[in-house]
Amino acid sequence: MKVKTFNEIIQATKHAEEKHPFFAENPAQAVSVATEELGEMAKAVNDGDFKQAKAEALDTIAVLVRFIYLLDDL
Repeated sequence: MKVKTFNEIIQATKHAEEKHPFFAENPAQAVSVATEELGEMAKAVNDGDFKQAKAEALDTIAVLVRFIYLLDDL
C-alpha cells in the first residue's frame, strides 16, 4: 500500500470528524451515510470525473472508518 493513500485516508477522516462531530446514532444510520457517499462516488465515475470520484472514495472510506469506531464503542 502507498503511504500517501493512508495519509489521505487519515486526513479525510480528520476532516469529516471536524466538519461533522456527530456522526451517527446507530449502525443503521451509519450504513445509510456510507451508502449515500458510495452513490456520490458512483455518480462521479459514471460522469467520468475521476478526480471527484477519488474525493468521494476518500469520503466513503472516512465514513466507513467512523462506522468501525462506532461499532467499537457498542
